[in-house]
Amino acid sequence: MNNIPYIDILILAMIAVFIINRLRNVLGKKTGNESDIVEKFTQRKSTFNESEPDSVSDQKGKLSNSVNKNLHSNKKINSVINEILKVDSNFDIDSFCDGAKKAFEYILTEYSANNLTALEKLVSKNIYKTFENQISLRTKNKEKLEITVISVKNPEIKSVNLEKKHVAYFKLLFDSEQVQVTKNSSDEVIDGDNNQILQIKEIWTFSKNLKSKDPNWILEEIEEN
Repeated sequence: MNNIPYIDILILAMIAVFIINRLRNVLGKKTGNESDIVEKFTQRKSTFNESEPDSVSDQKGKLSNSVNKNLHSNKKINSVINEILKVDSNFDIDSFCDGAKKAFEYILTEYSANNLTALEKLVSKNIYKTFENQISLRTKNKEKLEITVISVKNPEIKSVNLEKKHVAYFKLLFDSEQVQVTKNSSDEVIDGDNNQILQIKEIWTFSKNLKSKDPNWILEEIEEN
């Protein structure tokens, strides 16, 4: 009977050891890998690079382009395109070249169809007058011009100018394959060959007032390359 208190103490000691072990399992213990985990997390954070903003806010709170974009391999052309972006932030060089390519085909098609009305808002007064004279001459001689555009390569930008800080001029080289024939009133070919594909290289100059609401670019000049 006198050993009973010692048994109670032994049981209490076993319970204490059990509780201590449970606490260690729940709370965990150091494994020596804590520094590796911290280091990996730090490295993961350090590899994140914040991109530079395309624009920054000036003292007055207005947005202004601060970093020139690399839009063309020619430094001078690239510089002028970036100046254009400062005037018209919506300008996109790829969309412009795609639109110029479509305009090239459209203008040739409508010109050969004697459709001056369709070209009035797309060409300059000088180009319009030249087209008008040539169409009048064909009409007088009862001749018909047929131009079939077989293919057009993506236009090559030869030069870009920005005048008066808001009027842009692009010189584009068009390399195309066309079939051109002139027929008389009897529909007989009097110039050209329906079976001959011509490779034609021309430089077309387009202009636009960047502050104008008119979305059209105007054909100013056509030069042989």
